[in-house]
Amino acid sequence: MKKRQIINYLFLSLLTIVMASCSKDDGVELNENGEMTDTATDGAIVSGDPSLNDFIIAANDEILYTVDAQTGIQTELYSFPYQTKYVSVPQYEAGILYVTANDNSINAISVDDKNFMWEQFMLEYHYSSYEVTSPICVDGICYASGTSGVVVAVDQNTGNIKWHYTTELYGNLDNILHSNSTQILHEDKVYVFSEESFLSDLPPFMHILDKETGSLIQKIKLPYELTGTPMFVEGIMYMPAKNLYAIDLNTLDTLWKFEANGVGTPFISGDKLVVNGIPAGQGIASALYCIDTNTTSVIWQKDTGADTLWSPIIVENVVFGNYDKGSSFPGATNAKPFALNLQNGEELWNNEDVSVDFSPVYANGILFNHGHDILRNENDKDSVGLLAIDANTGETLWLNPLYKYGSHITPLIVADNGVFGPSYYGGE
Repeated sequence: MKKRQIINYLFLSLLTIVMASCSKDDGVELNENGEMTDTATDGAIVSGDPSLNDFIIAANDEILYTVDAQTGIQTELYSFPYQTKYVSVPQYEAGILYVTANDNSINAISVDDKNFMWEQFMLEYHYSSYEVTSPICVDGICYASGTSGVVVAVDQNTGNIKWHYTTELYGNLDNILHSNSTQILHEDKVYVFSEESFLSDLPPFMHILDKETGSLIQKIKLPYELTGTPMFVEGIMYMPAKNLYAIDLNTLDTLWKFEANGVGTPFISGDKLVVNGIPAGQGIASALYCIDTNTTSVIWQKDTGADTLWSPIIVENVVFGNYDKGSSFPGATNAKPFALNLQNGEELWNNEDVSVDFSPVYANGILFNHGHDILRNENDKDSVGLLAIDANTGETLWLNPLYKYGSHITPLIVADNGVFGPSYYGGE
């Protein structure tokens, strides 16, 4: 099974906060009133109002939770059957959470009243699989992909299937182990990226589908399978597939290519693009690159440690990312969060005492993640869990140790001014 980072596109600018910790409730440090304290900090690197953040969608094994964004205190939302896990970021819209699970299903849950609304399996494949993608729900339709390369469009209110498509070479529905890494909705088309075949030499493809009917418009063989999530900006698709390709969406011609031995999900702000990559010819180290999209030249680059392809984000004039110091066993991470000046790559802060699992998720002056705040408590097992980090200083504001064990999803934050997830949230 291929490894995927579920890691991490709405971002607004906000105010910093400092937390005065006077008491604890379930391991969450609070002030004397049982909440975080909003205070202004001189020299803030981003601006905004953290009080706009309402709650976080989080998971621990089979159970979904909402977590108060100010205090870190959780409320159980819904418990799925035993060993049903979530392997991708859900989507939240108008009080409804849409989530895919490893039993190859799409599910709709009302957050307000905790009611399970509907479940839809991706055709007849009702068995455990980690080959499912995050749902994208737009204009009353949810799109997702699951086992055997099946892509479905379902009615957002009922879950009824509107159309399906399979990325199998001849369009057949079968039990052969082929899979898709992601699907992206852009304008009137759905872009689906299939991976190399698990059992044959079938190469990866980009499948372009009609949004309304699911019919195939065009199918293009790719030189490499995706190593991150493509981003669509002003008529250009920035596609990470070992190298980073800038592709004209009208002609599908490659405008330019940044050569590497692997690149993650890019983030574009104005004429600057930041992306984590493994330098060409290397395989054990990575760097964060800032590229001028007009000239395609590298403005600056910064060493980011071991060869993990994180997804950086840009907020105002700040880049948030991770430095991976390397772990003692495969599949684990040992990532230290940092903030850089977008213009010159100068380090603004880094936190050596925190080790995080996901790429940064930013919402209104706060970074949310899951990880280990090493010096937080004498009892080290209570130092691992869901984290809120001040984006201006890198300091941990609260930690909920409920999430120290089990499987987790990248945090999704619901705020008064939008929904905030990893850099690729929303599928476009």
